[in-house]
Amino acid sequence: MSKPKIIGHCHLCLRYTELTYEHVPPKAAFNNRKLLTLNFDEALNLGPNDAVRGGSISQKGSGGYTLCGRCNNSTGAWYGNKFVHWCYGAAEIVLRSNGNPRVLFLKKAYPLEILKQIVTMFFSSNPPDFAAKNPELVQFALIRKLKYLNPKYRFFTYYNLGGKFRFAGVTAQGSINSSDVILMSEIGFAPLGFLMTLDSTPTDKRLYEITDFAKFTFGEPKDLTIYPQILPVHMLLPGDYRTAKQINDDYIKNTKQIWTPPE
Repeated sequence: MSKPKIIGHCHLCLRYTELTYEHVPPKAAFNNRKLLTLNFDEALNLGPNDAVRGGSISQKGSGGYTLCGRCNNSTGAWYGNKFVHWCYGAAEIVLRSNGNPRVLFLKKAYPLEILKQIVTMFFSSNPPDFAAKNPELVQFALIRKLKYLNPKYRFFTYYNLGGKFRFAGVTAQGSINSSDVILMSEIGFAPLGFLMTLDSTPTDKRLYEITDFAKFTFGEPKDLTIYPQILPVHMLLPGDYRTAKQINDDYIKNTKQIWTPPE
């Protein structure tokens, strides 16, 4: 018996049509194994040392039915292999450094194609209305030779070597001590994680910005050297790179605080 077709709005071009499975990141970028996935409610209160209970097994790796066949095939053919090559270069450096990489160097990399693949992945990690609200970013993904980005969009990377993954759509992060709100979305896979911000600056200065990849030319290889840092991923919310000890210490500190009603 054939599986029923999944119909919906493509997360990139917004056509209402049959959707295909989009691996995030691409299947060849170490995303070809079974994964235990948790929904938001299941993962929200999961501590860094808690055993994972519940969830569901994704047989296809990380991803979902998010793109129409045309967008899936086009972006995959234009950008996918260049991105995979970059991820393999990162993995090789991790191995050669015994798990302590300090640089990411790759000969004949394609920075524009790499960034466009990352952008495409963020469309799949967010609902279709993200495309409706960000037509400039849609054009950047679908017009393969288009260079440059509106400064409102910024992209960052880091080494994610801790064994936990994080996928978060656009989330607003605020502070009780400031009126600033940070809008961000994250794909925290291995060996590299990626953070996107919108009209915002991330609070963690250790993230390595790769927005300048948009200034390169399509189809032009470059020897690429960047310096992403190893950042821990434990919690659900994007932009949180605290160690397990920091998370536990913060929890103890916050639970010890006692609210005293005003007189």
